[in-house]
Amino acid sequence: MKEIYDFTEDFFQAEDIAEKVRYPVHFALEELFTNMVKYNPGNSHDIRLEVDKVEDQVTVTITDYDVEAFDVTAARKVDTKSALADRPVGGLGLHLIRHMVDTLDYHYADRQSRITFTKGFE
Repeated sequence: MKEIYDFTEDFFQAEDIAEKVRYPVHFALEELFTNMVKYNPGNSHDIRLEVDKVEDQVTVTITDYDVEAFDVTAARKVDTKSALADRPVGGLGLHLIRHMVDTLDYHYADRQSRITFTKGFE
């Protein structure tokens, strides 16, 4: 993850992206990337990362190859009221991402999983 963090941080510095935008982008990127690796442990393909500044927002696209579909935008029941010890493991990361970024899109075709999210500057 250090290489990904360094890559995005270099981009943020070059584009003068504010810290309030950097944190949610780093969080979402780390959670999504980690899930791609965790749930496809035998996959030997590289995961493609694209980061761009478009007008007043950062756009991040992560593409994983030769994988099964897993729609990160699908609604999932998440228990946020019970004590942590009483909750099932998993699902909270995607829940947090949905609340931290402005858009979250998923596209799957030909065993390619592409997740795109945006975070605006305001």
